[in-house]
Amino acid sequence: MRRIMRTAVLAFSKRNRQKKARLILKFMADNGVHNAIFVGCSPGGNANERIVERAVADHADVLAACDILSAPGAWRFVLADGRALPFRDGATDLVVANAVIEHVGQADEQRTFVREQTRVARNWVITTPNRWFPVESHTSAIFRHWSTAWRDRHAEFTRLLSLREFSDLLPAGAVVHGRPWSATFTAFYRAPRAATTEQPVRLRAAQQDRE
Repeated sequence: MRRIMRTAVLAFSKRNRQKKARLILKFMADNGVHNAIFVGCSPGGNANERIVERAVADHADVLAACDILSAPGAWRFVLADGRALPFRDGATDLVVANAVIEHVGQADEQRTFVREQTRVARNWVITTPNRWFPVESHTSAIFRHWSTAWRDRHAEFTRLLSLREFSDLLPAGAVVHGRPWSATFTAFYRAPRAATTEQPVRLRAAQQDRE
């Protein structure tokens, strides 16, 4: 039964990620995105994980792929914390942080994470699973993730978010796709153009990527 459930979750996840990818590609086209940085890019254990990232990479130059765990792959890897990225202000056209914000800490740390994406990118996309969706995407648990005690026993995430909680973390002007009952929320942000700078991506010397 558990195997059947996991297979069903993966099939749903694939469709959900493909939908996210389509939304992101439209956002990229509408905003003239030519390059991107991925924040949170560990390879994981299933073929669905990089559907969104591969779609973005097909339409933009990937300047870097960041994670707190070593995860070298198809793109230039940078060992970095999404709350303190080693890039200059306005370093990229787009940051994609796909299902990362629920892992970075409690509300204050999540706000720091959002501010850092806003600093580094002229546009960003931040996605997160819905806390109140009946199936928890990391573990395939049904309803059990609604229990605080159950969540405290799992290290896969630190703070799952409702639509209101997610929206409260975002700057003015961010637009969230998703309903209170949706499986996933996808937030899009376009910085006021007068506030952005066209600077090449550079790493701080102490945080160079490992090659």
